[in-house]
Amino acid sequence: MSADEARRADGPACTLVFGGDVAPVRPAHDDLFGELAPFLRAAEVALCNLEIALSDKGRPARGKSITARGAPAAVDALVEAGFDAVNLANNHVLDYGEEALCDTLARLDAAGLPHFGAGCDAAAAAAPIVLERNRLRIGLLGYTSTLPQGFAATETAPGVNPLRAGTAYRPARNPEEYPGSAPTVHTWAEPKDLARMVDDIRALKAKTDVVLVYQHWGASMTEAVLDFQREIGHAAIEAGAAGVFGGHQHVVSGIEFHKGCPIVHGMGNLLFDVFAPFLTAVTHRTFLFKARLSPAGLSACEILPCRAGVTGRYDRPAFLPPEHGDGARIVETVHRLSEPFGTRLTATGGRVAVEPA
Repeated sequence: MSADEARRADGPACTLVFGGDVAPVRPAHDDLFGELAPFLRAAEVALCNLEIALSDKGRPARGKSITARGAPAAVDALVEAGFDAVNLANNHVLDYGEEALCDTLARLDAAGLPHFGAGCDAAAAAAPIVLERNRLRIGLLGYTSTLPQGFAATETAPGVNPLRAGTAYRPARNPEEYPGSAPTVHTWAEPKDLARMVDDIRALKAKTDVVLVYQHWGASMTEAVLDFQREIGHAAIEAGAAGVFGGHQHVVSGIEFHKGCPIVHGMGNLLFDVFAPFLTAVTHRTFLFKARLSPAGLSACEILPCRAGVTGRYDRPAFLPPEHGDGARIVETVHRLSEPFGTRLTATGGRVAVEPA
C-alpha cells in the first residue's frame, strides 16, 4: 500500500447524512424534525435541500402556478435540528422574488447555517462552501436543472446556480400509420453548463479532501431516471465528486454507482408543507442516505426509510421500520429502481445497506 493509499484508508473521516426536500410552511416550528433530530445532530455532516425562501418579504412570482415561502423562524429550527448546510439551488426558492431570497440568505448567514446553490449574483450562486469535520475538508456544490423563468442568477441579479437540460420529443412510430402515438423523450445536459460544472468540481477537489454535489433535476412525480441525470451524474463523478445527491421529483428514485461513487437520483420530500393536488400519499415516502465520508470517498452506504413531515397530517418526519409497511415499500421501490443500474439493497437487522452488485 502506498503512503497516499494509507492516508486515505486511515485518515480523517466523518458520518454523512443527506435528506430530501424541505419546505416548512407551518406556523409553528418547535421540534420541527421530531425523532430525526437526534440522528441528524449525531452526524458530523447533515445536509438537505431547502426548497423555499424563509422570509416575510417579497411577493408571489407572477405566472407561477405554485408559490410558497416559510416563516423566518424556520431558520433556527433547521439549526436546532442539526443541519450543517442547506442547498438552495431549486425551482421554488425564488417563489417570492429576489427580495425574499436575499433576505433568506442573510438570515441563514446570521444563524450560522452555511448554504450553497443560490446567491445575490451568479458568482455567489456558483460558489462552493467548505466544511471542516474531523480534519476532513468537505466541498459542497449545488445546481438546478429545473429553472422557472428568471430564476437563474446573472452577473447583476440574484438567483440559483443553473445546469440547464434540453428536451426533444420524437415519434416512436410512423405517425402516418399510428397518429397520436406517444413520443420518445430524449434529454441532455447543455454542454456549456456541464463543462462549467466539471471545471467547478475539479477546482474544488484541488482544495479539499472530498467533494459532494447536489442536483435539483428529474421530472416532478416521476420516479424514472432521465438521460440527462445520468449524464450529469457521471460527469460529476469523473470530474472528482465522491457523491451526487438529487431531488425535485417528490418521490423516491433509484441509486446507482459510477466508478464506485453513489449517485442518489431522488430522496423524496423530507418535510414538505406545500399543498398541491398531485402530492398524493406516495410523496410521504422518503429516506435519509447515510455513509462514512473520508478522502477515499463514501463507504458503508445505507438508506433509512422515513415518513415525510406534512403539516396537518404527519406533523414531523419519522423513521419507518424497513421490514414491513411503508418502510418495506420504500426499500422495495428503491431496490426495483436501482437494480437496473447494478445496485443492490440488503435489509438486515433494521439496516438497509446500499452497494454495487
